[in-house]
Amino acid sequence: MQESPIRNLYFNLIAGRLPVGSSNPMKVVGNHAYAILGTNRLHVYWLPRAGYVYYFAIESQYLSSLPNFTLPFTDVLPGEPGHQGDGVYLYKTTEFLAALVLEGVSVRLVCNTPEVMDDFLLGVDLPQFELDGKQGKALSSVPQELLGISEKLGKWINRSALGTLVASTLVFVGLNVYEAVISTINQPKLNMRAVQNDLNSTLSKLSVQQPLAMQLSRVQQVSATVVRSGGWIDRYTIKADRSEDFEITLPSWVSQDYIDQLGRDVVTDLRDMEGLLVVRKTGKGK
Repeated sequence: MQESPIRNLYFNLIAGRLPVGSSNPMKVVGNHAYAILGTNRLHVYWLPRAGYVYYFAIESQYLSSLPNFTLPFTDVLPGEPGHQGDGVYLYKTTEFLAALVLEGVSVRLVCNTPEVMDDFLLGVDLPQFELDGKQGKALSSVPQELLGISEKLGKWINRSALGTLVASTLVFVGLNVYEAVISTINQPKLNMRAVQNDLNSTLSKLSVQQPLAMQLSRVQQVSATVVRSGGWIDRYTIKADRSEDFEITLPSWVSQDYIDQLGRDVVTDLRDMEGLLVVRKTGKGK
């Protein structure tokens, strides 16, 4: 049976909460969604709140056959009329069940078949609120000029970052990880989430000595941060004492939490004319 357009939309929708500071909220959301979805043909909904922005985003192709689509979850974000505090906000159909889980600063969007979602909801100790599918607001196309990285350059950046993720892991654990991930990278449609999920799944099955596991965990954390931001690693070395030496290039729009993930004692060099931010760290010793 052919999947319906509305099902495809909910299964490919992403959501979250990002710090924005003094940045343009739509630009932050647009670039963040681009880094995750791998395309700058995007539709988003964004809602600024006290230095943060709540967002929903999806590839524009999923809205092509749903011109009048409105998203019920937009009305239940903090400060909106339908918000009833922490809880699970549900949109149900016979094909699927979508849940927006709001708990403190956490925002999760989960979608699956009704049977799978029933099991998921059993483990969530929050009040549930069912939504009317007719409510909500529309998502808007992201103006291309807001994105700091062109699509041509962006595709190269994404592949470079993913290549770095695999290569840096390969140094530590060998071809079994490489073979598990490289087929995903070579798919006609690049899917960054799939690559990271494949890598995480493979790593969890490996048995390595504790010092190596600690090093690998750090390499994975740095690589994943770079991939999510749409940047790339120019140079990276980690030593036995876990000290690091690296030079990483990120889009200039990235928020402070990306930089924080790269550790303490980093030095940044903003190249605003190029839309790039260079982050450097020099480890202890030689």
